[in-house]
Amino acid sequence: MVDLMESREMDVRIDDVPRMLRHIHESVHDRLRDGAIRTDLPLRKNAKGDAQQPYDVVADAAILRILETHAGSGILWSEEAGEIRFGDGRPLYRFVVDPVDGSDNWGRGLPLSAVSVAVLRADSPITPAHVCWAMVGDLRERLPLTARRGYGGYHGSRRIRTSGVQTLSTAFLSCELNHFDPPASVGGLLQRARGVRAYGCASQAITMVATGALDVHVDLRGRLTPENFLAAALILEESGGCIVNPDGQPLQQIDSLVSKTTLIAAATTELAQEVVDALVE
Repeated sequence: MVDLMESREMDVRIDDVPRMLRHIHESVHDRLRDGAIRTDLPLRKNAKGDAQQPYDVVADAAILRILETHAGSGILWSEEAGEIRFGDGRPLYRFVVDPVDGSDNWGRGLPLSAVSVAVLRADSPITPAHVCWAMVGDLRERLPLTARRGYGGYHGSRRIRTSGVQTLSTAFLSCELNHFDPPASVGGLLQRARGVRAYGCASQAITMVATGALDVHVDLRGRLTPENFLAAALILEESGGCIVNPDGQPLQQIDSLVSKTTLIAAATTELAQEVVDALVE
């Protein structure tokens, strides 16, 4: 009965979450692609202490406007703005947002940057297992990846699936190396993979595992914060994959926007375990 009541409340306060998430992606995509971003915007340090860029500020403002219009009352956790409570009522949902993930890629004209939104109940623990809806939208495309817990991952109306690869020797692996002096175990891991890539955008790398373009993504730097991976984690899990820490266990609860995480995102549990084992050899 509690689940049914929560579902009805959800329907009242947010009538069409997938449509709202697509609207967020379209709005950010259009504003960043139209070439008319103001360069005189006031810039400061973001919630993690990094310097903002004009496109970060434009994307963040667009997302907040859409949430205020369509989501009733809620809590926004944004990499750019920090924590913002909006609306007049009791917040029912938390929106964990990276307005431009892979912002260095975007600023340099490189591929792979995305807007990322994870939706959780405001009173739930902040873990991948408690994300209700998710969207990761490539800023060079019109159609984002979305997922609702228990309903699968989608690219538009097309269901997405992981590759199903189970062995490292047949896997295409991505490993984030920025600001990282990898130990010898990481070198051994990369040597065993069929192919190795590095992309500089966690949400895109994880969702490429969800679509089967990659088989596993590894980030052991201890630098990932929740907006980088929460949405992508649900999309991956709903597409048949898994996301674990380097011990092979579920990711721990997140306490703040600056909580740091390491992770392995894999097409299958068998592949994730082989990566875990390789890192301790």
